[in-house]
Amino acid sequence: MKKIFYSFIAVLMILNVVSCTKEEDNLDVDLTKYNSDITANNEIDKWLTTSFVDPYNIEVVYRFERNFTDVNRDISPVYYEKVQPMMDAVLKTFLKTYEDVAGKAFIKKYTPKQFVLYGSPSYNDNGSITLGTADNGRRIVLYELNSLDFTNPNQVKRPIHTIHHEFTHILNQNIVIPPAFEQISKADYTSDWTGAANTAAVAKSLGFITRYSRSSFGEDFAEMTSFLLVDGQIAFENYCSTTNAAAASKLRAKEQLVTSYFKDYYNIDFKILQAAVQKSLADNYNAVDPVDISQSLSNWLINNKVNTISFIPTSSIYTTYGISATFNNVWTNYKNAVSTQTPVGNQRFPQSLLFTFTSSSKMTLKVVYLNNAQTSTLNADYDFDFVIDPSTREIKFSKSLPEGTTTNHNNGTGANLKIPFEQYLLPYFTNRVFIADWLPSTITSTSPLYRTYGGFYEKGVATNYFYGPVVLK
Repeated sequence: MKKIFYSFIAVLMILNVVSCTKEEDNLDVDLTKYNSDITANNEIDKWLTTSFVDPYNIEVVYRFERNFTDVNRDISPVYYEKVQPMMDAVLKTFLKTYEDVAGKAFIKKYTPKQFVLYGSPSYNDNGSITLGTADNGRRIVLYELNSLDFTNPNQVKRPIHTIHHEFTHILNQNIVIPPAFEQISKADYTSDWTGAANTAAVAKSLGFITRYSRSSFGEDFAEMTSFLLVDGQIAFENYCSTTNAAAASKLRAKEQLVTSYFKDYYNIDFKILQAAVQKSLADNYNAVDPVDISQSLSNWLINNKVNTISFIPTSSIYTTYGISATFNNVWTNYKNAVSTQTPVGNQRFPQSLLFTFTSSSKMTLKVVYLNNAQTSTLNADYDFDFVIDPSTREIKFSKSLPEGTTTNHNNGTGANLKIPFEQYLLPYFTNRVFIADWLPSTITSTSPLYRTYGGFYEKGVATNYFYGPVVLK
């Protein structure tokens, strides 16, 4: 009786709304895009049966069903034309990859038996949106599908990321996450992960792969897994290479535990699974690996891999590839000042510069010069500290203090070199921010000389630079 009463009230409300609507007002809604009124079996249903029901016993619910989501939220149905592209992506980048690597028995046992598709996001009270859920290990619900462009690999990755995330939860419901994983970042988990204090940069600096990872160690594990599978190893290496050492160490420890979890508990070689997902994304959606930042000069400096970079002005490389006019003027002015000073007995003759990176934060600049008679080659060493921002590749040099001993005229204590050095070279290196890079830029990644020359250009002034051959430790 209550149902009849409520229905009667609903009819009255509808009539009231209609009576208040002007005749000339039109509803700007294309109802043909929605599938809530599709009841008869169609070609999509046939394809879903042969692709999911028959081989995997998986049901795909795309007709609007309110009871599979929070009834208090406004959720729109998925567009009919988005159903097959979405489920084709599920088939190729999730089911087939796991089946090929882990076997049919695994995928039949653990895969969810129902996929539910919705068109809009599911908005949360804290301002975030839910892109997917895994319900009791048997159902995966996907949201925000109507806006997807399946010709854009980055957009395709979004729901695939969600699927691998939610499937990881299903695996964790069968075999729990090793306690060691939680201990890595235990002090930094927070329920207020959407708060203003938890920016993406902050989460990264603490050793989390995403902001959402901070919400709990379970979400952290699922985010790590899905990132490694969908974004790939190069993206992960880039992420680690552009954060602080402590955060990178935590991220790599988490990666190791994810890898061992899959091997120890499910006998899955995670790296093979990762390669399979990456290949599927590349073959079917033209996904391309990002540039490998871990092989950047800045990363090599941060990881103390670079021994020296030399500047020998008579080298043919500067004839072939060019030399910065600004830097060349500084060098020429310094050389002239040293070689023309009075009295004549004080004159020395600079030949080259050798930048020796003694650690990830210290550099010694060696001035190679001839004595007054130009019969002996000597060195004058000057110590610098430097700091590199891993995300921007920006490097700032500063003079090391205290200046040190007189050995090799350390830090300019040699009277014949100190004043010209502090007048020309010292301010050049310390009064600007540089960018570490493979220089010259005309040597591209396809050249055999790529990554054999490197140096630094001034931030915002690409024409001001110095470079030379790179020697590794």
